[in-house]
Amino acid sequence: MAGNKLDLLKQEIQYYIGLPYSKNILKNGKIIKEQFLGGKGNYRQIATETIRLAQQQKIDLLKLSNQEFYNFQKKNHLGIDCSGLACQLLNFYFQADLNPRKTSADMLTSAPISQKITDLDKIQTGDLVRQNNGHHVLFVIEKQNNTIYYVDSSLKGRGVKYGKFDITDKNFIHQGFYRLLFLD
Repeated sequence: MAGNKLDLLKQEIQYYIGLPYSKNILKNGKIIKEQFLGGKGNYRQIATETIRLAQQQKIDLLKLSNQEFYNFQKKNHLGIDCSGLACQLLNFYFQADLNPRKTSADMLTSAPISQKITDLDKIQTGDLVRQNNGHHVLFVIEKQNNTIYYVDSSLKGRGVKYGKFDITDKNFIHQGFYRLLFLD
């Protein structure tokens, strides 16, 4: 990967910012409403499908406001979920080969593929923050002193957004920081 690795990661993240949150709807462990690529596609796949559907529906994407564009993607079930985003960014940054369609937030932050980071001074780019008892994951972009800068995709946050928090903030709820074992 040419150039500064962190700068390239930040450029890659920009392609995901603003994408809607999307995931398959499950009931009793079975998919009852499937989303495009299960909410696990990369930004290129999502962009290609957005263009295809717009052409099919005779919609000029260039004439849409940001909100209308977001609503078009949301209405057409285009977007990405938190673990899909984390996998895509881990694959990009570490040139890993994770299959986003076969991962979940819980899987990414559990044994046997990851381990909890107990020394918070060791948190680094590519680490993951476990939330909601393994139902949500944040991707750590970087740590500066006690501030963690991250990106995630959530329904509550209306898609892919940046965030930050202070690791000493007792009001920030999480179940730990994790690193994939093959990245250690």
